[in-house]
This record gives sequence, structure tokens and C-alpha cells, in this order.
Amino acid sequence: ACGAPAPPTCAELCSDVASDPDICRSACESKDVAYADTVVAAPGSTGEGFGDASQAANGVRGCGQGCGGLDVYSLGLQDGVDSYLVLRWSGRRVQNGPGADFVVFENVFLFGGGSDRFMDLVVVYVSRDGSTWVPFPHDYTSADETIYSSDPALWQGFAGREPVLLHEEENPVDPFDQVDAGGDAFDLDSLPDDGGEASAIKREGFVFLKLVAAPSELNPDTGAPYPKDPISNGADIDGVYGRWLAPE
Repeated sequence: ACGAPAPPTCAELCSDVASDPDICRSACESKDVAYADTVVAAPGSTGEGFGDASQAANGVRGCGQGCGGLDVYSLGLQDGVDSYLVLRWSGRRVQNGPGADFVVFENVFLFGGGSDRFMDLVVVYVSRDGSTWVPFPHDYTSADETIYSSDPALWQGFAGREPVLLHEEENPVDPFDQVDAGGDAFDLDSLPDDGGEASAIKREGFVFLKLVAAPSELNPDTGAPYPKDPISNGADIDGVYGRWLAPE
């Protein structure tokens, strides 16, 4: 009705989740977990092979720690041309609930007997309207930030650090179980309390998710693009799972 108060946000409903988690879950979730099923923008998509953006919105089919999956969409490194992908959950938004709110699955794999790791790092953005974007805090902390390191601990806040173990048919585990599923988890509580858009997303959740190949972005510490593995040609996106979903 006109003048009726706004319904409480998921964050408000879950503020006492430790004492009554069932109320929080039933109030905030329209589905336990779900993958982002809609491609909003993929300027580099060709519709074929690894250039088919729909492969990033049809679930996650990882290949395990030692190999790269084939059901992926490959980003390029040309800023604004093929370097990003925008996804959403049809008719829903991801809210800020207890723990991680979404998990990004990118095609990381181990080699050299498991002692080395191939990574294509990704910067993650979220938005309520698809126009104003808020990046997740991220920082490359190598002693020399102009040189690439394959140590995932140095790439704080980036996606593309952990192998993908989840497979929709062959290993249908909980996407939010990092040990069993792999992937990189993100929590909206990590966004800054800026009194603006980031704070609004923490309260209300987000609708749109943008994944950007890190080497197409400038590192503010150096003024140059983030470094990459010499053989890297862009991140391979397998999919994104979210939870605490509510009608948009």
C-alpha cells in the first residue's frame, strides 16, 4: 500500500542468524543456491566453442585440480572489447547473508606435480542497476608488482585463484563447500562502508555481476596493467553460484 514501510532486507533479517538460522534462511532464500543463468553482456562472444558466452551461464563443469574444463567462456584482454562478461540471476538478486554470498568458478589448474598453478586472474564487480558498478576490494601484493607471480596468496580479492572441482553431473557437491567444490568465494560484507553505492549493495544486494580479465585493468599501485602468466590469453569463466536469492 502507499506509504507502507519497505520490507526488511536480508541483512536485517539475518542479523540474529546465530540464534535462529532457520528464520533467516526461509525469509531470504527463494532457492537454496543457484547459478547465474543469464548473460547480460559479453562483447567478445562469438557463439561458438570457447567463445560461446552461454557456457558461463549453464552451470559449472570443472575438470578438477589438474586440468582445465571445456565448458567455459574465454575472455580476451582487450579492454572493453572482449575483456568482460556480465551475468545475472533471472528475476532475482543476491543478498547479503551469513558467510559467502557467491562463488566464482574460473579455470585454474595445477601442474608440475601440483607444485605450480596456472591462473587467469579476474576482477569482480557488482551492481544493482547494471550501470553503477562497485568492485570488490582487490590487491596484488607481490614485492615487485610489475612481475607476475603464480602464488594465489598474493592476489587478494581476485577471482581465478582456485581450481574448479564442482561438476554438475559428475561431482554435484555444495558450491559453497570450498574444499569439495573449489572456486573463489565472495562476501558482500567485504565491500567498503562508503555511505554510497557499496553500502547500498551491502544492505539491498545486487542484480548484476561483472567479471573482468585482470590484465585488461590498471593496477593503481603501478599505473600499468596487472601482469599475467606469459602464456595467458584471458580468463575462462565456468560459472558463478549465488545464494540468499530474493525476487528482484
